[in-house]
Amino acid sequence: MHQAAGQGEPKAQYALAVMYEHGRGVGQDYAKALDWYAKAAAKGYGPAQNNLGYLYYTGQGVKQDFAQALSWYGRAAQNGTSDDWEKGLAWTNLGNVYFHGRGVARDYQKAADYYLKAAQAGHPYAQNNIGYLYEHGLGVARDETAAARWYRKAAEQGYHFAERNLGVMYETGRGLMRSPDDAIAWFSKAALQGNSFAQYKLGRLYERGLGVAKDLVESYKWYLLSSQHGDRPAGQSLRRLQTVLTSAQVEEAKRRAASFVPVPGQP
Repeated sequence: MHQAAGQGEPKAQYALAVMYEHGRGVGQDYAKALDWYAKAAAKGYGPAQNNLGYLYYTGQGVKQDFAQALSWYGRAAQNGTSDDWEKGLAWTNLGNVYFHGRGVARDYQKAADYYLKAAQAGHPYAQNNIGYLYEHGLGVARDETAAARWYRKAAEQGYHFAERNLGVMYETGRGLMRSPDDAIAWFSKAALQGNSFAQYKLGRLYERGLGVAKDLVESYKWYLLSSQHGDRPAGQSLRRLQTVLTSAQVEEAKRRAASFVPVPGQP
């Protein structure tokens, strides 16, 4: 790998940069990652251009510079040698720049344009985010049906934020027909990945017996897991349930929570 990278092979330079960025087989070193990404990016290698932009965006291995991040993301998005999936990563990152207004004026319409390109290329993060923009009418006309459709595409790829958002749509009947059964199914998928809001929602459904048999012990378990991530409504719900559960039931709920291990999914 080092030999090929040293000989100027951009794919090898990129692969070596990834190793240094994440500490895979070598000691983690953002400065070396930056150096190898820069070498590959200068040769027009799209994935390296995108990742170099990310280091500038986050300030890892280099002084944070949103203008440089935007420039490299833009090059990666326009790179003729990258396929749509690779470009989609850059489109997603460009969407983030304009969505958050980092180094540029916040512009939801531009964010929507970039997210939509990435979403159409199949990127679950962008699919979830364009869904959010449609749900709230930011940069696009408000369309809850379109929001639910994009949430579903991302959720079906295992992206927990989209699973949570789709659960809310089913719970409230916005953008699709209300269905407690579907709500609990999607909240469960997200909660099992450790999504704290979905865990709170799951606790509420178990407490109320909506879409599932009422089970206050299971409800307490999910509230407890959610509260451990700092969810305040979950903490309030715990205190409420403590007034109706026996000490044995509380201990059982705590035992269940202690044995919980999140399942892997899309980050």
